[in-house]
Amino acid sequence: MNVHLVLEEKPSRQDQKLKTLSKYVQKYPQGWKKRLELADLLSGMGNWQQAIAEYHQVIERQPQLINVRLQLGKILQMMKRQAEAMEVYGSALALSCNQGTRHHISALIAVCKGDSHKAIADFDAATELEPDKIVHWLALGQVQKGRENPIGALGAFSQVLSLNPEDIVALIHSYDALMAVGDFQAARENLNRAIALAPDDFNVLQRQLDQRCGMRLVCGEQGKQTKKLIGSLLQQAPHAAAAYKSLAYYHLYRGDWAQGVGVLAEFAEQHPNHPSAWYYYGQCLFHTGEYETAAQMMLKAYGLYPHDCEIYQALCKILPVAFRLEELQPLLEEMLERFPERWSVWATVGRVLVESFQEIERGCSVSAKGIELQPELANPWFSYGRVLALALKHQEAIAALETGWQFLPVTGGYLQSVPAAVWLGESYRSLGNDALSRRWWEEACGRSQELKSLNSATADYWQGRALEGLGDTFGAIAAYRTALSQQLFYPARGEVKEALTRLQKMVRKKSRA
Repeated sequence: MNVHLVLEEKPSRQDQKLKTLSKYVQKYPQGWKKRLELADLLSGMGNWQQAIAEYHQVIERQPQLINVRLQLGKILQMMKRQAEAMEVYGSALALSCNQGTRHHISALIAVCKGDSHKAIADFDAATELEPDKIVHWLALGQVQKGRENPIGALGAFSQVLSLNPEDIVALIHSYDALMAVGDFQAARENLNRAIALAPDDFNVLQRQLDQRCGMRLVCGEQGKQTKKLIGSLLQQAPHAAAAYKSLAYYHLYRGDWAQGVGVLAEFAEQHPNHPSAWYYYGQCLFHTGEYETAAQMMLKAYGLYPHDCEIYQALCKILPVAFRLEELQPLLEEMLERFPERWSVWATVGRVLVESFQEIERGCSVSAKGIELQPELANPWFSYGRVLALALKHQEAIAALETGWQFLPVTGGYLQSVPAAVWLGESYRSLGNDALSRRWWEEACGRSQELKSLNSATADYWQGRALEGLGDTFGAIAAYRTALSQQLFYPARGEVKEALTRLQKMVRKKSRA
């Protein structure tokens, strides 16, 4: 596992403090205050196994300390030792008389059981009893975010920010939720506030770098600033896979693909038991078109840590293009069993069933579960509509896509709306409605211009798709070429190359005629 820990002190200072506290508890083994300091220090340094032992010792000496039990439960929960975490939380619940705290602990137990509905109900109850306690709102928002409900998450994090406008954790989570619903303008405002408040925060730096690389700020003076931020990230967390991912993609966006892949290859070799190392390496290989090797690396990540939804999602993208479907089929059932409350899992499995296994009816049915889970979110409707279109059910696809369109934010939403507009154009064309197909492709062209400020290569790719639908061959060729020059990644890059070959042949035929 790779968990980023925010250090209160420099590592050298922590090491000295660790030696001092260790000597003290050895000399006075019956004391508990210094032992609790030691446990907290070990926890903050990431030495969780030893911290667990020390927390147990503290609880043995002072069984009435509820917060110690909650801290111990949190560590066990992060280590995926759910049964032990529930036992510790249960003991804390038995000691607590405060109703808000009891609801909070009950919610934590529900999270360990994977019952997000009960967790949300209990956190809601805690917030009603103690609306000024930020800890309840943060926990509620994180559960909503974990079950892919960005609207619910935004509501909770907004409450945190109303109580404390400078809460960095809430600002970061709000940024993620706003990006998920497509409100990029508000998301940027939150990120800019976070940068002003905590420019060196690891999570803030990560998101800032993702934004800068998407905007292609990787050359000239802007590129130097981006590289400086990456240097700060690496200095702060020299063993964090995410930091090396940022460095690798900086090289990719500059066109230095071999160097970018090399960064993650070296990191993975140096950290062979680190699932995130292999995950990012596999993603990078996938984006550069090395599908077979990407599949091998992603399967390594899965073997090390088969509890990560992102790894499953990546395997669903990589294994079909690497022609390794026999390894994918059992993973689809695992995904549905492990992550039943995430709409994107049902959407992904449905699409794979239709597109790769030609299980049309089951694929459509599975994908429909996504809109049941999040009926007021645009993306589940768009994903469902796309699966229906792939199944050649274009009338139903149009209905789903247009329903999703109603849930887009008034401002923003371009990353989601541009593909949806293109797909609507294609489905209307398949039904023979040229007027509406043209209308939607024109809509996609207009919205792709707005998308360029977020991700220029992706914007040009979708603009090319829309212009091709409109019959503007030269416009489509120009957009596709620009996308390639902006370091458009695979698999879209492969599609664009094929489209360019096809369009250029058409131009040559017309010129000869």
